[in-house]
This record gives sequence, C-alpha cells and structure tokens, in this order.
Amino acid sequence: MSESRNEFTGLVEETEESHNDTTTLLSGSVTSSSGKYTVGRRRSLEEEGGLGGDDNDGEYTFDEAVEHMGFGKFHWKLLILCGVGYFAEITELVIVGFVAPAIEKDMGLSSVEYGLLGSSSFIGMAAGAIFWGYISDRFGRLVSFSLTVWMTFIGGFLSAFSPNYPILFILRFLAAFGIGGMLPVDYTIFLEFLPTLKRGSHIVLVDAVGVIPALFVSAIVAYCFSGNDDIRWRWVLGIVSIPVGVMAVLRRHVPESPRYYLAINEVDKAQKILEEVAAANGVSLPPGRLAPLRRPAGDAADGGGGGSHGNISLLFKGDTLKATTPRLWLLWFLTQFSSSGMVFALPKIFDETFSVSKKRIALDLLWGVFGLVPGLAIAYFVVERSRKYSLAGYYVAAGASVFMFMLATVGFLRNEFLAVLMSVALRGAMEGCFAILNCTSVEAYPTPVRASGLGNAQIFDHIAGAISPLFFSIFNDNTKLRPIAMTLYAVAYLLAFLPAVTLPKDYVGQAIKD
Repeated sequence: MSESRNEFTGLVEETEESHNDTTTLLSGSVTSSSGKYTVGRRRSLEEEGGLGGDDNDGEYTFDEAVEHMGFGKFHWKLLILCGVGYFAEITELVIVGFVAPAIEKDMGLSSVEYGLLGSSSFIGMAAGAIFWGYISDRFGRLVSFSLTVWMTFIGGFLSAFSPNYPILFILRFLAAFGIGGMLPVDYTIFLEFLPTLKRGSHIVLVDAVGVIPALFVSAIVAYCFSGNDDIRWRWVLGIVSIPVGVMAVLRRHVPESPRYYLAINEVDKAQKILEEVAAANGVSLPPGRLAPLRRPAGDAADGGGGGSHGNISLLFKGDTLKATTPRLWLLWFLTQFSSSGMVFALPKIFDETFSVSKKRIALDLLWGVFGLVPGLAIAYFVVERSRKYSLAGYYVAAGASVFMFMLATVGFLRNEFLAVLMSVALRGAMEGCFAILNCTSVEAYPTPVRASGLGNAQIFDHIAGAISPLFFSIFNDNTKLRPIAMTLYAVAYLLAFLPAVTLPKDYVGQAIKD
C-alpha cells in the first residue's frame, strides 16, 4: 500500500506500464500537496490512500468524478494543445488575407481567382467540419484530434512551395479541410474533461491561447517579410505553419474522451482515463467505481460507436434543440460573414486608403491585435454571468466598430489613427463573439452528436466565410461602393443580436448532456 501511495504522491514514473506516454506528457510531477482543492469532497491522494478507493464503496457518476477532480495540471496542458485548432484557423484567415494581394500580383490572378483564394479556406473548412465532426462522434474523438492537425500542417507548409495557382488552391483547401475538423473536435474533447465551475471561462481561454499567439505571430511574420513594395508570401506561409507541426507531434499524447467511452458503454476504458487524469491533477477519484451511463427506457447503449452517434436528427430532438439549432446556424453565418469580410478587407483598405508602405500596413494590423486582450478578458468574466446576453452585447460592439471604421476610411473623416483604433475595437469585439458562440454551441448538444452539432453549425460559418471575400472583391472594384460592403457587415453583426437574446437556454452552472 505504501508503494502505491508513493507512486501517486511522488513523481509519476515514465516506466510504469499503467501510465503510458499519455500520462507522461499530461501529468508530469504529482505531489500530495497539490491535491488540496475546494470543490466537492476533493482530498489529496495521501488522505484518500490511493486512486478510486475500494470497489465495495459503491459507484459514482462521471459528473461526480469530474467535479471531484476539479481543474488541474492535466486540463492546463490539454487547453494549450486544444488551442492549436483556433491558432490554425486564425493564421489561415489572417495570413491568406494579408498575402493575397502579393500572390495576385506574383501569379497574375483575375478578380475571381483573387476572391476564390480567400474563399478556398472556407470551402475546405466547411467540408472538414462535416466530415470530421461525424467521424469524431461515430468513432471517437482521438482519430480526428490526431489526423486533422497533421493535414493542416502538411497542406499549409507545402503551399509555400506552390509552383502555380491551381496547386496553391488545392494545398490551401487541404489545410483548411484539416482546420475544419480541428475546431469542433478540439472544443468537444476539452469540454468533456471540464467540471461545471467556470466551464465557460475555460472555453474562452481556448480561444485566447489560440487567437492571441496566432495574430501576434501572423502580424510579426508579415511585418518581417514585408518590404516597402512587396511581401515575400512564400516565407510567410511556410513559417506560420511550423507551430502547427510542433503541436501535431505533441497532440498524439492526448487520451480519448472518457465521456465518449462512457456513452458507448466502455466503462472500464473511461475509468482508466479518469484515473490517469486524477493522477495528473494530484487528486483521487471518489470512492468506488465509475457507474454506467443511466439511459432512458428503450434507449440502448451504442456499443462500438454505433446507433445514434453522429445521427444528425438528434440536433433537433426536443423543443429546446428545435429552437436552439436554427438560431446557432444563423448566428454562425452572420458572425463569420462580417468577421471574415473585415479580416480579408482590412489590408486592402489600409493599402488603398492611406497609401503607405507594406511594412506600415503590417504594423497597423499588428496594433489591431492588441484589441484581443481586453476583448477576451471581458468575455472570460461575463460568460459566467450569461452566455446569451454577453454574446448579444458583443454583437452590438462589433457592429458599432465596423461602422466607425468605415467613417474613418471615407470622405472628409478619413483618419489613419481613428481607423487603427476602430480596428483594435473590432478585433476585441469580434473575438468575444466567437469565444462565447463556441462555448454556447458545444454546450448545447449531447455527447453522441456534440462534435457533429458544432461541425454542422460551422458549415454555415464557412459558407458565409466563402461568400464574404467574393462579396468584398466585387464592391471593392469601385472604391465608391466599398462603404456599402462595410455597412452590410455592420448590419449583419447587429442582426445577430436578436437570435442571441432569444436562445431558449443559458448554460451557466448547468451540467452538459450525455
């Protein structure tokens, strides 16, 4: 008994067969002093005398185990590894928008080809969201979690060596196909390890650890590889893909979601992963064994990932989801239509409005990144007050920022400082919208269709993203029509206010559904 106690209150040894590479990466050093927590009945392993207690002590539910363990070292490391999905999406959108004018000039693209270059990302992400969301719900989170990041890295890195436009388009599509799967799977697997306390705030942190580094890296790389008259776009595309490759190596150590195992009636596998997470966090599980999932009468277990897993009809099962799903689809469409349009438009507008060097444009975009910090910091706190009212507030702020940016770039009000200031405000409001919308969307669905639910919602996100750059390109051919495009982007944000405030359920403090 003392040997078992020393194993878990001292250093978790890599040679221990019961703790494989997954535990080694995600646990590190575990000491008995780290087992002091304040939620539920959590006690240190030394006080409990080991993991799981005696089999005669009865059973505990999965939610009881998660609440008992709390948020610890395992979750912090998982948070960082899940943030890579959002990092990849943001770098994809920002960098393609920034280097698109240079690619247009270098490859002699037509207006349609130029617009399709931005749209290719969203076409790929839409296809990836459908495919990988279904694979994740049907066959487990881990397959999608591993393969999508490798696909994103390979497509992104090789695109830097594209000899012509068709190959560049295909490689950007491949990278985007991986990104489309990363987002729903990353948020799903992270949510399924989280306790209820500050769950929304922790999901906002996934956005923060993804988007803040992504935009800083993108802006710095763009600045370093921009001259006064040109952009070395191949270097930019290659360098921003390297962090994704690093994360692809590290993500192979993440375990399968125990909540998914429980949903397909693999209770022993779920129990084992919970034991590993408890060891990583330096706490014990409740006494006894993990109880099977309690199902309504007539609802059979889906052994092996069959049955209802991935069944899209479940997205509309019950009055709450019948009202929630269409609202989420509309919110994703409106949010991405405005956001992708403005992200794609900003470099072009700064270039054509203020006639400054490419280096200066990159610096103006870098200043815009600073808006993320207060935007996401506010979201971290307000999301625990209310999901839907916080989301609605961010839509109003985003719409107002776009309208003021438009005024700062047209007519007698034209002012570069005001334009930069409004881009800072827009970045903060925009990311606040996405952070809370991601949280609300992944919380809304039960385990058998959680990744599919978020993936299908993001189809509308990606459709809007594919349309929006083309929409801007058409209006931007005549600079006098550009204010019309920006006005519509502002209106789309403001229209999203209504479906946000009428969402039928707010998930603050509520358990997620299995």
